[in-house]
Amino acid sequence: MRQITEVVTVKIRWLFSGLVGFWLLMSSIAEAATLQFWRFDQRDNRLEFRTDDGVQPRAQLVFNPTRLVIDLPGTRLGRPKQLEQFNGRVTALRVAQFDRDTTRLVLELSPGYTINPKQVRFRYTTAQNWTIELPQPEYNPAIASDDAQDDQTLEVPQAPVIPRASVGGLFPVAPTPRPNPTIPIVPNGQPIVIVDPGHGGPDPGAIGIGGLRETDIVLDISRQVAALLSQQGVSAVLTRDAEYDLGLEPRVQMANRANATVFVSIHANAISMSRPDISGLETYYFNTGKELAEVIHRTILEETGVRDRRVRQARFYVLRYTKMPSVLIETGFVTGAEDAAKLSDPGYRSRMAAAIARGILRYLGRSS
Repeated sequence: MRQITEVVTVKIRWLFSGLVGFWLLMSSIAEAATLQFWRFDQRDNRLEFRTDDGVQPRAQLVFNPTRLVIDLPGTRLGRPKQLEQFNGRVTALRVAQFDRDTTRLVLELSPGYTINPKQVRFRYTTAQNWTIELPQPEYNPAIASDDAQDDQTLEVPQAPVIPRASVGGLFPVAPTPRPNPTIPIVPNGQPIVIVDPGHGGPDPGAIGIGGLRETDIVLDISRQVAALLSQQGVSAVLTRDAEYDLGLEPRVQMANRANATVFVSIHANAISMSRPDISGLETYYFNTGKELAEVIHRTILEETGVRDRRVRQARFYVLRYTKMPSVLIETGFVTGAEDAAKLSDPGYRSRMAAAIARGILRYLGRSS
């Protein structure tokens, strides 16, 4: 009888540990960040990348052949592996899913060339936006013939990454912002629209063709959207009205504190600078914002003629933690030849703003 009890106890423990492991596996899959953008600037030997949630990179210099390996734990690529090839001492950039929870970026050097790992500089504006500056690769014939060369781990500064909200209920700690705009007092039933220009201050967001900056585009469009809504009697509040640092959590808090009717975050997209052929509009929602996303997306297509890259579902922080229907609009690609030319044009930005405002009004039932 004792043996039977011990066997049952062992089986129960095994089953419990298996269930816990399965739950942790599913949690990590659901909570993984996504690598959204990367590019390598050959002229400046600079790699830039952006994720939709904070990451802490790990890096090492590997030999035979020489390559700089950057791992992004807790990050998904969400697409097939990518390869960009260059003419120069840095010959290629490979991006792929290394394992279930790690996206890997690899910069390959020309045979016989290496870099001084102590001169590699890692910089971040936020835990989502990283820049890696490489020294000029130097030729060292010993590198190519030395099979015993040890890999070298590089020191990466610790970015302020706080775990996503999960079992412990933790939230990212936001940078200290300027005071939040005053939330208007409105009669019961009157809609409040939070208009959120992405990024700002030391975080310019994506940088595209001709140095076109995401933050400049979206602040201009957002101001116009808010003004147009106000003209129609809708209380519109900007999360920021100038170039200053504002984290994700204060944006969410502002919307929830105001008991807003809808939340609209405005961004500009980016991909590798080697893909100027990619342009178009993407609109994201998480749970309750699907109808809002579809109405705004359709209105923008009708009024601007931008290419359609569809309405999509995504786990962006500002969509997950706002309590009202929320959307994130990627107005176009600053790295796309077609979109960059349009987004550089104040007239086009005004048409984009008008289309976004009309879409919001349609959703609210104030426009046909």
